[in-house]
Amino acid sequence: MRSLLRHARCTDCDSAYRSENVHVLQQQNDRVWDLAVVCHRCYTMSLVRAIVRVAGASPTAAGPDPVEMALELSPREQAHFRGLAPVSMDDVLDIAGLLADFDGDFHRLFQGRGGDP
Repeated sequence: MRSLLRHARCTDCDSAYRSENVHVLQQQNDRVWDLAVVCHRCYTMSLVRAIVRVAGASPTAAGPDPVEMALELSPREQAHFRGLAPVSMDDVLDIAGLLADFDGDFHRLFQGRGGDP
């Protein structure tokens, strides 16, 4: 969590996140956390999947690798989604609930929704 607060910044206004604006949606085990972060300045909400590295598991004797933030969207994709209606907290909770029980079977998930059989 400290690393997220130290390194992550809002994709819209570049503000640092505050601890009171980080919300745990789901914790799969001690290593994988799904979080919602809300910018205190522009109120943009982002979803973060944090994977915690076990202390001392660094591949080098020099210490752990520096934290590198990786965005899933290109700048063009970010601009596209920025223009859409914001995702509500209910939307986030619905998806978290779906993913908690999802077994990876996309065919069954989309069966009967007007797509290809």
